[in-house]
Amino acid sequence: MSEWSLEYLLKTYPNDFENLIAYLFRQMGYEADVTQQSRDGGIDIQIRLEHFGLSHRWLLQAKRYSEAVGVKEIREYSSLRYRDNVDGVIIVTTAGFTRDAQEEASQHNVKLIGGALLVEMLNHYCPNMQAQEEKGIEHERVLSNAKLNGAVLKNGEKILATESTFIGQRRIMIIITNKNIFFKNETGGILTRKSEIFRRITLNDIIGVHEESKHFFLITGPKDIDILRIQKKKSDNLLNVIKRLKADYMRGEYLLRSGREGSGFLILTNKRLFMTDLRDKTEKELMIKNIIGSEIVSKGLFKMPKIAVLESADGIRKHEIEVNDAQAWQKVIENAVRAV
Repeated sequence: MSEWSLEYLLKTYPNDFENLIAYLFRQMGYEADVTQQSRDGGIDIQIRLEHFGLSHRWLLQAKRYSEAVGVKEIREYSSLRYRDNVDGVIIVTTAGFTRDAQEEASQHNVKLIGGALLVEMLNHYCPNMQAQEEKGIEHERVLSNAKLNGAVLKNGEKILATESTFIGQRRIMIIITNKNIFFKNETGGILTRKSEIFRRITLNDIIGVHEESKHFFLITGPKDIDILRIQKKKSDNLLNVIKRLKADYMRGEYLLRSGREGSGFLILTNKRLFMTDLRDKTEKELMIKNIIGSEIVSKGLFKMPKIAVLESADGIRKHEIEVNDAQAWQKVIENAVRAV
C-alpha cells in the first residue's frame, strides 16, 4: 500500500482503526494504549509523552465515521478533560466536524483531527505500513480479558502481554496470561488480519528459556521436550513477562543449563539430560536418576572438548557429548545427580 486514503480507512473494522491510530501516535513518539472495550469509560486510546520528568496525558476518541462529527459528541467527550491527570482530549475521525463542533471544541481544549489531516499524518508517519509490517513492525491488538477468539479465560486469569512475532518463518500472535501461553495464527492484511488459536501451553508445562541475541527458545514438557524458537522484539516484552512468571513454572521440572551449537541443543533439567538436533530432529534423553558419573574425555587446542556421561540402564552406557565449557557442564550435571 503506497498511500493511505479515506476510502481505505472506512473499510477497516473499528478495533483495527483504533489500533492503527494508536500505532500512528507511537510513530510520533508517544506511548499509546488502546483501552479494553468493556472498561474504557468513554476512552478509546490513552497517549502519554514523558521527557525529563515532564508528563503529558491525553485521552483520545477514534471515530470511523462517514458523516461529520457534531457538537453533541464534542460536549460528551469534552467532560473527559476534567478527569485527574488529564491534559486534554483528542477526537480523530475519518470524516470532518461541523462548525458548531469546532467552536465547542475550542472552548474545552479538545483537539480535532479530521479525515484529510489524518490521511496526511498517516502518509507522513506510516508510509508503506504494510511492507513495514511484513518486515516485523509490531502490530498490536487489544484482546478482551474474557475471550481469546473462542478460548474462555479461567476465573482469575488475566492477560499479561500480547505481541505479534515469528516462530521460525511463521507469523503468529502470542498471548501470555498468568496461567497459559496462547499461540494464534496471523493471516490477512494489516487491517484485515484474521487469527485463530492453534496451541496452548500451560505455565506448569514450561521448563525454561534459552536466550540468545535475536531469539529466545521456549522449552516445554512435561513428557516430550519441545523447543520453540521465537524472534525477540526490541523491547523484549514477551521474554521479560515469561521471566517474571518463573516462580510459577519452576514447581515441577525446570531448566538447570542449556547450550546450543548450530542446530544442536543440549538441555539439562532437574530430571533429565536432553540432546537434540533441530535440523534432522534426532533426539537422545538420559534420566538424571540413571546417570552414575561423568568425565571430560578429550581436550585440544582446536577441538571442542567432550564430556562423557555414564548411564546405568540395562548395563553401563557411555554417551560422549561435545560442549563449549566441559568443566561447567560436568559440575552442573553432577550437582543434579546428587540432588535426586
